[in-house]
Amino acid sequence: MADTCTLHILHTNDVHSRFSSMPHIASCLRQHRDRWEALGEHVLTVDIGDHADRMDVRTEATWGQLNVEVLNRSGYQYVTIGNNEGITLPKARLDALYERAGFTVVLGNMVDADTGKVPRWAVTQAIHEWEDLRVGILGVTAPFVQFYQLLGWETKAPFELLREQIAALRSSVDLVILLSHLGYPEDCRLAQEIEGVDIILGAHTHHQLAHGERVKETLIAQTGMLGTNVGHIRLVWDREAHKVQEASAELFPSTEYPADPDLSAYLAQEQKNTERLLERTAVRLSVELSNSWTEETSFGSALAASLRQWTQAEVGLANNGLLLTPLSGEVSYGDLLRCLPHPINPCAVSLTGEQLSRVLMQSIQPQVIQRELRGFGFRGKVTGWMGIDGLQVWYEAGEQPRIARIEVNGELIDSQRCYRVGTIDMFMFNRLFPDLAEGTQIHYYLPELLREILAQTLNDEALLTAAQKPRWLNLARS
Repeated sequence: MADTCTLHILHTNDVHSRFSSMPHIASCLRQHRDRWEALGEHVLTVDIGDHADRMDVRTEATWGQLNVEVLNRSGYQYVTIGNNEGITLPKARLDALYERAGFTVVLGNMVDADTGKVPRWAVTQAIHEWEDLRVGILGVTAPFVQFYQLLGWETKAPFELLREQIAALRSSVDLVILLSHLGYPEDCRLAQEIEGVDIILGAHTHHQLAHGERVKETLIAQTGMLGTNVGHIRLVWDREAHKVQEASAELFPSTEYPADPDLSAYLAQEQKNTERLLERTAVRLSVELSNSWTEETSFGSALAASLRQWTQAEVGLANNGLLLTPLSGEVSYGDLLRCLPHPINPCAVSLTGEQLSRVLMQSIQPQVIQRELRGFGFRGKVTGWMGIDGLQVWYEAGEQPRIARIEVNGELIDSQRCYRVGTIDMFMFNRLFPDLAEGTQIHYYLPELLREILAQTLNDEALLTAAQKPRWLNLARS
């Protein structure tokens, strides 16, 4: 037996259902695996979560099971989950997601709230063994504690857990690899604070590390997003010295590999099949709901009213930028998906009248309306005009708009009084409106996404009729 052996790790992260990348990724994985294994070298293929994204019709219609089949057909061996798998799927759907997985899900920091046990579809750790090498594999995901609790899961703080897992595992393996959907800053902190991890394969923050980054004795790697790259780690293990002799990281652009014809054909057929599944009528509209990102619309008002109704709040707020297409007539579930592809949930927050006034004032500033948004679940382009419900606002437009009067359900706003506001969870994270994020008694509503809520509320004729009446009153037009 040779004194050294070579391990290759091919990894992806945050593909977000960009299925057009997967036939290229599948070719990349297969081509390199065949070549390296023919040389007697070892290969692992892993994904670090957020492979599924419900904005894609094939993921939406199959509750992510098509993603699992694509991972199977591409030859993955180990995965962990991201927040898109963990908190955009109802508990029963996540429990069923990996029933047909041909790979192992490694996830150490999540348990079923009812049983206190690891989900039946996951293991807390894995050991992959060859004759001359033993590799321990751990996995953790970002602990969105409150969201997971509302869905029936409990998440654990990852650092102390990993410290215990590594201490128990280290003596029985040669290498420890962590599949981390915590994000790049947390990966760096983890490498600083916890010894014994040779490789951290990262995700969540969409960092693209061309040649990895070494923090103390740990090599950190991440590939970006949307399947643009396949990451490659090459390790040479010295068996006699019992240490890593060489370690390097690089990225393979996925489009440099030919699309796998079988996977391409499968995905094309499933596109047709899943589109048919979502052709079912969700709602029949008696009015047309058109939208504009730059001015008040009845659609924006209807969305705000839907959030207010769903959260049983006094006021509803929702930015028009969430609405990507108009709706009219018979609206299918596919139409709702195209209009609202975001994995965004409702939430309720308590604001003082003073805070609410500042939010409304900020919302009509041109730079806010036109601001481009990225991340935090948003799948649109700009913030757009703020749709409101339970409010009437008199304002003056212009380069520096100002508000003259605000009424809440027919009464002049009281700066000292607390109001319950129904809005979207995105505002709690992106701090576009600081007063919203700093409100009190924040409550999130899961598992329904915005489009699932509209499938119910748009059947309410009274809500639609009321949404036709302007809530923003431009004094210059009076």
